[in-house]
Amino acid sequence: MNNMIIDLNLLKVFQAIYTQRHITRASEQLGMSQSAVSHALQRLRHSLDDPLFIRCKTGVEPTARAEEIAGPLQHSLRQISETLSQPPRFDPATSRRHFHYGLPDHAVARYAPLLLKRFAEQAPGLALSLYHEPLPRLLDMIEEQRMDMAACVCRDLPPRFRATRLFKSRHLVIAAHNHPFIQGSLSLEQYLAARHIIYSGNGKHDSYVDAILQTRGLKRQVAASVASHMASPVMVADSELIATTTRELAGPFLQRYKLQHFEVPFPIPDIDVQLIWHQRHDRDPGHKWLRDLTVELTQDV
Repeated sequence: MNNMIIDLNLLKVFQAIYTQRHITRASEQLGMSQSAVSHALQRLRHSLDDPLFIRCKTGVEPTARAEEIAGPLQHSLRQISETLSQPPRFDPATSRRHFHYGLPDHAVARYAPLLLKRFAEQAPGLALSLYHEPLPRLLDMIEEQRMDMAACVCRDLPPRFRATRLFKSRHLVIAAHNHPFIQGSLSLEQYLAARHIIYSGNGKHDSYVDAILQTRGLKRQVAASVASHMASPVMVADSELIATTTRELAGPFLQRYKLQHFEVPFPIPDIDVQLIWHQRHDRDPGHKWLRDLTVELTQDV
């Protein structure tokens, strides 16, 4: 049982004494005091139940037990040293790693195809799972190592998390090409007169957009809410409803559904989107490869 709990430093002491055949020279090699080396040797003798080294005229000489274990120990210590000194490696071209990635559904249509295209070109063996979850759930999943990273809107992250800015998400308003009274331009009066579809994960008919309008003493007509951002362009294209959304969401659908798009006719702040991950993955080369790729693709867009 003692063999299972030997301090690795004791084995280094053994190796130095075996090589030098002298306690003082071994202590000099290790940068330790002679008493510390002697104390370490006593612990090792106790653990292995053998004297290991016997005093002689020139210093010390190994016992039969020491001779027996010296070669395998030297080989093992060399392997440990080489393993620990090698930098972690990741080759996207050959890796079969599976990444779990938080990406809100309003960004999936714009960015997921770019990620998957790059995977096909550079990392055909990699797999990707995408999740759309609220921020508290994202943090829990990252903490529990069920998610690698997430693109999201967040503030005041716990110190064990890391974040880097990806992009500013700008708002726009979309309407059908044949909308009955919105054609070519959009005034605040038209915006308030129109009926709206909004995203709502809980079925409520208000959002941060309504809170902004309320500060101006204004109110819009919310006709419907949906639990998926990507439903909005489809529903707008075939109705008199309009939607306030983001460029990332609307962009891939504008031509497909012949949607009109306009600047929001009142001040509304952009959304800062960040990429977050746990600090345990800071030096993970595969993780860093995907983080760098995310930053590159979002900046290009």
